[in-house]
Amino acid sequence: MTVMIDSFFGIHPFVVRFGLWAKMMPSERSLYVYLMERSEFYCSREFQAKDSDLRASVGVSGRAACNARKKLQEYGLIRYKAGLGNRYTYTICDPKTKQPYLGDPKVPLAMPKRLRSNADETPTASLRQEPQKASAPALSYGLKLDFNS
Repeated sequence: MTVMIDSFFGIHPFVVRFGLWAKMMPSERSLYVYLMERSEFYCSREFQAKDSDLRASVGVSGRAACNARKKLQEYGLIRYKAGLGNRYTYTICDPKTKQPYLGDPKVPLAMPKRLRSNADETPTASLRQEPQKASAPALSYGLKLDFNS
């Protein structure tokens, strides 16, 4: 999360870091962002939303919203139950476990800071290296200065 913006809502970094965002269709992304915003608005990980409000806010057709809802559930990002009058009850899920977060959905989660480990990093994160400390500026960027080879 950032503290640089006055009002904001979050999307779990796992969704972006591990390529799920890249696989998602635009309507799926739009629905997911809408649901995350509604979750923040209602201060709950479980809430109801009408399809008419969704379509008016996001600008997707009824069929696209239906398909996006199904895909988000397949991805393990949400669970939903149909109600009367095209009203759905949505539950936000943990993208890592694909299950609803434990505990009361109205109680904010207190997530401990995680320690960075190789298992948590993306496949490309292991390619990033800290610059080597050296007295010569070129060495600090990892450049080899052997011109004889």
